[in-house]
Amino acid sequence: MVSGAYPANHRQWLYAVLASILLLCVLHPVAAQRLPVGDLLEAAEAFADPPAEWDYQFPADHAAHPEQFGEYWLIVGRVHTPEHSILGFQLAFYRLSVATETVHRASRWRTQAVYRAQLVLDSAQGRVTEERYSRDALGLSGAENYSVWLEDWSLVFVPECECFHLHAVLEDQRLSLTLEAALAPRLPITGVPGLPAAQPGSHGYWWPALHAHGQWQIGAQHHTVTGEAVFEQVWGRRLPIAQGQLMLNRLWLMPDEGSALRCMLLQRRGGGGRPLGECLVWSDSAGLAWQADIDRLRPLPSGGRGSAPVWLLERPAQSLRVEFNPMHSYSSQKASGGWLPVWSGLLSGYGEQAELVQQGWGWLESTQP
Repeated sequence: MVSGAYPANHRQWLYAVLASILLLCVLHPVAAQRLPVGDLLEAAEAFADPPAEWDYQFPADHAAHPEQFGEYWLIVGRVHTPEHSILGFQLAFYRLSVATETVHRASRWRTQAVYRAQLVLDSAQGRVTEERYSRDALGLSGAENYSVWLEDWSLVFVPECECFHLHAVLEDQRLSLTLEAALAPRLPITGVPGLPAAQPGSHGYWWPALHAHGQWQIGAQHHTVTGEAVFEQVWGRRLPIAQGQLMLNRLWLMPDEGSALRCMLLQRRGGGGRPLGECLVWSDSAGLAWQADIDRLRPLPSGGRGSAPVWLLERPAQSLRVEFNPMHSYSSQKASGGWLPVWSGLLSGYGEQAELVQQGWGWLESTQP
């Protein structure tokens, strides 16, 4: 059993986060000049832990939660063109507060929160990724009403249609999508591995099986795309990160047999020990969600450091066995800090259920090099 994954002492956990942020600021001079890293520890100590239970209210909980120290919005998906070209995408925004009270801005650079965003576009043309950092000043980044943005990347929830509008530009690619609720409801997610139920550290929700449609532009070429996406939003004093000798794998898997899985697993670097974590499963046939045994999802032995990750999903009771491999070419990347993903990309699933072929797709975010 992996133990001590998330220290009960909030200060210990926060030091791990701030150490990574400080390293990021060294590697990103603009961030070093503009992000008030020294204020974060003092600010975090002023925030209370979220309650053990959260009274979810929608659409209100689609908006930001500035009373919480940290928050993230994350969406992953797979879309395809009529010509069957496939694009996997991830857009994530992370917010950390620097003050519990509203900041009265004596300077235009005075800030209430700092932001990090990551965009990944994964296709046969290659996998491109970019990270950005900013503060909520001068309109550079922020979260207001049902919108979150950083420069020209944005995600907006529209209560009238219960849908999201996503817009992002990276190099010569532009992605503009509408994501609409289909079959699945919003599913609560509480806490992080290793924290007691009475002090979960965070709350949020997961929304699988969203219908995605819109435009994907590559240079002068415009493509109409359709597909599927998964969204989650989490807020609290402690968010899931990797620490020290522990690596964090987060997976979102969508087998075509009509279910969806969200898994978060902490494991010792180099293997060994039983992973700590959980998988939440939603089934459209059952119309409900339940916790699954993480032993049914595991990485297969690899060819060594830098080899492509392969994950096996098994459900013996349903005679289901599906392997998930990187959809396109795999190459690991050096992360800017121990808690940031080393690799994030689209997975393709192939296997069988009761001798019938089963396929699907997924997304892996891993801190394992």
